Amino acid sequence: MGVERGLDGLRKVLDGLGFPLTRDEAVAAALDAGADEEIVSALRAMPNAEYNEAKEILAAVPLPEREPGSHTESARSRERGPH
Repeated sequence: MGVERGLDGLRKVLDGLGFPLTRDEAVAAALDAGADEEIVSALRAMPNAEYNEAKEILAAVPLPEREPGSHTESARSRERGPH
């Protein structure tokens, strides 16, 4: 069972998590929730810090609908389409 993609999926992953938490704890929570590679990659790209609330994480992750130039590699591959 996976979660939605993008920011909506990330919000669902973050719902109910206890804060503060580190980047690595956020990545582990996403993996446990069945998040897709885009969300996991975006979380791994965040600065290694302690986050005190979900909105700090939402502001720190490079997801396509927020910053088109900062897509994860998997998102860029989908945009390019089949070779």
